[in-house]
Amino acid sequence: MNVSRLKYRVEVLDDRDGIRRYGPFNAQKAREFFEVEESLGGTARIVRLEEERFRETWLTVTECGDWDGGPRAEAPPQ
Repeated sequence: MNVSRLKYRVEVLDDRDGIRRYGPFNAQKAREFFEVEESLGGTARIVRLEEERFRETWLTVTECGDWDGGPRAEAPPQ
């Protein structure tokens, strides 16, 4: 498997305002995982790893649910 294609993860807001992270996934698997969370009425988002020369940043691709009540800060890659 080409690990370089696994640049997506799904973040799910839990009941205690923490974030559970799943992945890494390729784009298709991340979308499938996200759609399950969305269908259950969860608060989830897909984030993509953007690599620049000296740093890595996770950018939100899409989200569902209410993220206004939860943590919005960028978390370091895990």
